[in-house]
Amino acid sequence: MPNYKKFDSPDRSDRPGRSDRSDRPGRSGGDAPRKPSLLHEIRDLDERLISMISRRNTLMGKAASKRKLKGLPLADPDMERRIFEIWTTKSADEKFNLKAARRVFEQLNTLAYTCVAKPENRNLPSYSLSPPRRPVKVTIDGPCSLFQSQLWIALAAMCSADAKMSPLSVNDQLTELAKAFNQAGAHISWENDTIESRSGEGVFFEDKLVFAGDDEMTLYLILAFGLKSPGKFKIAGGPILKQYDSRQLTSLLSPLGARLNTLDLQSHGLPARLECGGNMVSSLTLTEETPPKFAAALTLAGWTYPQGMNLKFDKNWAGISEIRDAVEVLNTCGIKAVLTETECTVPFSNSFSFPEQPNIALDPELSAALLSIPAFAGGNVTIKGTWPKNSPKAKDALKALTLGGLVVKVSDTEISSTKGEQPQSVNIDFGEASKLFPIGIALAVNSGTQCSLQGIKDVTLFEQGIELLERLGLQYARTEDGVQITPGRLEWEDAWTAPTPYFGIALGLMAWIRPGLSLLNPGDITELWPRYWTLYNSLPEIDGLKDPEVKELNDDAKSNRRRIKID
Repeated sequence: MPNYKKFDSPDRSDRPGRSDRSDRPGRSGGDAPRKPSLLHEIRDLDERLISMISRRNTLMGKAASKRKLKGLPLADPDMERRIFEIWTTKSADEKFNLKAARRVFEQLNTLAYTCVAKPENRNLPSYSLSPPRRPVKVTIDGPCSLFQSQLWIALAAMCSADAKMSPLSVNDQLTELAKAFNQAGAHISWENDTIESRSGEGVFFEDKLVFAGDDEMTLYLILAFGLKSPGKFKIAGGPILKQYDSRQLTSLLSPLGARLNTLDLQSHGLPARLECGGNMVSSLTLTEETPPKFAAALTLAGWTYPQGMNLKFDKNWAGISEIRDAVEVLNTCGIKAVLTETECTVPFSNSFSFPEQPNIALDPELSAALLSIPAFAGGNVTIKGTWPKNSPKAKDALKALTLGGLVVKVSDTEISSTKGEQPQSVNIDFGEASKLFPIGIALAVNSGTQCSLQGIKDVTLFEQGIELLERLGLQYARTEDGVQITPGRLEWEDAWTAPTPYFGIALGLMAWIRPGLSLLNPGDITELWPRYWTLYNSLPEIDGLKDPEVKELNDDAKSNRRRIKID
């Protein structure tokens, strides 16, 4: 390559009428210092800002860790209130918008608490994915539907039932739900994949403080069952629910004779106080803004209301699937709830028949993600459990697997999959099973042919999929209702933080095509299903999954410790 020299301007010192100005004060010719650009000033400020945020995270994390060891919530509302006082003062001095400053404050706190709540998200080595490239032979139990498990646990608590629920995917969401109802008087315990309910005096929320954790469904169930009698009680939550916008519930709680008052005037999330007057309507109209899971929670709690509950909605309303799950649970317990295309009716009831061991269906989306393994590795995967055949989500999940090149067989006690013929074209509409979009990307890459993925209604989820395609170096084109993908050689550089557990599972599937794909947050998949990595790391042949044994020191081992005498 030619060695180009910098162009020098001609020397003008010997021009007529020009004098040497190099001796003038404050002038140094071409060596004069230049003022830093706006970009460099901002970069310097951000560098210092990041350093200060890191220090703040450390200090907030220390306080949160001490509270965690005591079994208390990570957040201390009183400490946060006192810290925010300086934000209130300085926001006025610096002419910041106070509401915007509050959101920044909450995000900073969440950043600090996340490192304590999820230690795997710290700067740890990435998790390299390199599964054995041999046909699989897998037979396992579960995983059961997380949503249905939440419904059954809450109902068992409210019924004070003697029951055992197993095998469940016992993760943080389920244990936080159990703890929340235990704080109100329930008797729920868990061990490995089993959650057990024991009879007691009953659940009463009045004048209590209940910690809802970080899952919206736990909050919805607490609110729904808390409406059944007049009174008031407080609800606290973790970093995520502290940022929850409760305003979407106001129009629903008001006709039910209740209101949710946030205790922090600068926030619409938790902590909050639910005040119930007892004057409830017997019929409620749901809108597009109504959270589907809150509608399901109202359905599940409807039998405890003095006049029962009648929910009305438009045909093909988005939350019918969730309401249907709640109705099936109630009907199994002898509570005659009725669901039509535009209405759900739950009568008041004093009697119920809670089964000793409820039959909880498989989770259609998570099970489908596991059933997709043979498309990449070959072999067979069999999952024991009840496949929810009538669920629209389950039907869409099966369609996605079939179009992705799998042969799926369903019986009353299990569902299995094997690799079929290589598909000539893949055109998947995910419908209700939108969480499988990342799995669809993996199946599209594996097909070796141009594919079309449609029906992704969640804009955020869709954009996350586009980000993955770009990281993989794949050609794609946005379409009116989805994305068209042209498979090719996969590229990969740095480790990736999967935005949802299903993206992490999809990366694990594509590791059969390109070993060495790396993940920064494998713990997020563990939170969804604690046994996932046990399954993945035990391939290719598995006959039942067992929880890792916890080795405890026995008395003999303790007695063998060396004693050092100090004079």
